[in-house]
Amino acid sequence: MTRLCRISIASCLAAFLPFVFLVLATGAATPQQHTTTATPEQLRAEHQRVLDQLNVKDAKGKPLELDDPKVPQLLKKGWGLAGQWAAAYFDAHPSPSTQNLQHIFEGFAPEPQGVKSPYGNFLEYHDYYFTGCAVRIAPSVYVLEASYGVEFRTGTFMVVARNADGHFQTLWNIKGLAEKHYPQRDEIGRWMYLVRRAYYSGPLDVNELLALPFSTNGHPRFLVDAYQGADGGTILGQLSIWEWDGAEAKPLLVKLYEYAAGSNDSRRFRFDGRTIRISTKEELHAFSSCGMCEAPRGVWTVGITPTGVRDLGHRFLQPEFQWADDLLSTIEKGKDATNLADAKVVKTLKDHIREAQAEAADRAQDASEKTEFWWGMLDRCVVIHRGQRGAFLLVVDEGRLRFGYVLRNGKPYFTHVRIE
Repeated sequence: MTRLCRISIASCLAAFLPFVFLVLATGAATPQQHTTTATPEQLRAEHQRVLDQLNVKDAKGKPLELDDPKVPQLLKKGWGLAGQWAAAYFDAHPSPSTQNLQHIFEGFAPEPQGVKSPYGNFLEYHDYYFTGCAVRIAPSVYVLEASYGVEFRTGTFMVVARNADGHFQTLWNIKGLAEKHYPQRDEIGRWMYLVRRAYYSGPLDVNELLALPFSTNGHPRFLVDAYQGADGGTILGQLSIWEWDGAEAKPLLVKLYEYAAGSNDSRRFRFDGRTIRISTKEELHAFSSCGMCEAPRGVWTVGITPTGVRDLGHRFLQPEFQWADDLLSTIEKGKDATNLADAKVVKTLKDHIREAQAEAADRAQDASEKTEFWWGMLDRCVVIHRGQRGAFLLVVDEGRLRFGYVLRNGKPYFTHVRIE
């Protein structure tokens, strides 16, 4: 993943689930209560001790796993040291350039040492390493992101600004807020340490950190585009937008989306100063898509205005996917589909489902075995023609479905279907 810390053009011109997780038992990282008096050499040495402890090898020559009980306190300490390093840097360099902010942790930790993987054209890492950068969101106010990783990275983001004494200090960290939210199992709670790495249950890390235009009340805002490190070809992303009130970062939007692992990050996320557009992999209900497949592709749009943030919703780039999915899932749930399709279309699909369920029941060894119908994996969608009257072919595991439709008030009404 390419990780970026950027300042938007607009900002420069303006100012310069329920999901079930397992969490490690530890307190979240909290803001530093006092400014540090440690020298850069002392901070570097102390942080190296953190890395050395993370990289203690087991009998198989592997470093600590994220679910090792020693890891949370080590990460908490490391992130605290990173905040101290940045605060000391800002005290000594009150007007850093954008390039300086990109390399603010230069000298704090060794460069990651990767080796070419025998499984493809990418690097593998066998020891924990540290990376991070910063963006300025207002005069003397910075947002830092910092992460540790081996196979997957786990990260945090924090606000470093001047305190009442005029010195820079870590005033806020997402980990503290996540600890309060974790019992609710909401999206902010995802930033707690996650211990199991499987589909949609890996640790969050920052993919992009971006300063946004100020709000009308004069508060600076920023954006965090994160992803959840997990096995599989479909990645769970999280977009969050925050407003800094001088003491806390307040969430304006925190939502999930999905994208394929092979997506090009440089094209996946776009922001023109007013609108965020994120390329997505949209979710279907009646059938599934292979993990590495980008289809069905979509775009999620979020508007940024001086008065607030507007979620403008998701759009399928090939709407036929969504049209067919709406019809098929409505029928499978036993709901009325007369507003979506002609009665003959509905009957044809229902008959096919019943026949498939009957065949499955005949093959079942246990009479009580469930015979739920599933259209299976999506192969492709071929648009035959579009217009007031259109047609398309949907190829899935359970056959080829050729649909015909007419548009009524801009929405499709299916007039015929043929199952091959």
